[in-house]
Amino acid sequence: MRAISVICGVMVAAAACSGCLVKEVRHTVYLGASGAVWSVIEKDVRSDEKVAADRIREEHDYLLAARAGQHGVAQALRGMGAESVTTTWLRRDRPYSVMTEARFADVRQLTMAILREAQAQGDVTLVRDGCRTRFGVCLNLEQSGSKADSPLEALMDDLETYRLVLTEGRFISADGFEILDGGSIAVPDKKKAPVDGILTLALTWADEGCPGTPSIKP
Repeated sequence: MRAISVICGVMVAAAACSGCLVKEVRHTVYLGASGAVWSVIEKDVRSDEKVAADRIREEHDYLLAARAGQHGVAQALRGMGAESVTTTWLRRDRPYSVMTEARFADVRQLTMAILREAQAQGDVTLVRDGCRTRFGVCLNLEQSGSKADSPLEALMDDLETYRLVLTEGRFISADGFEILDGGSIAVPDKKKAPVDGILTLALTWADEGCPGTPSIKP
């Protein structure tokens, strides 16, 4: 599964660019009974253009696009088939901060959209068994390659910027993830490596009060 964020504030391939929008980007996927919500926070957005006029123009373009909900992140999430996309301003003065959230039916639909846009060969499962849910991904890394104009290009970033958060219940087992905060948060495991070009990931979580649930240390 590819890592995802904003580069230069526009939907372009990861190529070098002289002037870019500089920002901190954090990705959180909230998992709940009503679906999965992908939340992207672009914090302290500003241009690093050397010429003041170019810097003002670049930031103004971002400001107008974000006000209309048409900035790169929002367009990318819509292009991936999100059921709804909303934009919330956290800071309207320079440097700007914006939160964009997209709702998907569940984490399987969200992950399948990522694989589709990355043109990756893989399988995603989401199985409910009583009060437990198991999410699994099997990805052939040797057959993945994003399209140059894919919406996914506007969501590329390091895995360190991602986390999965349960709205209820807690994670009880993981493969390719680390479980934090007593089981409410899961983050990618940097040590996880593919085997013969195949990467497998899995997460299992249990509802509150689910019998036989193992304890997780904070």
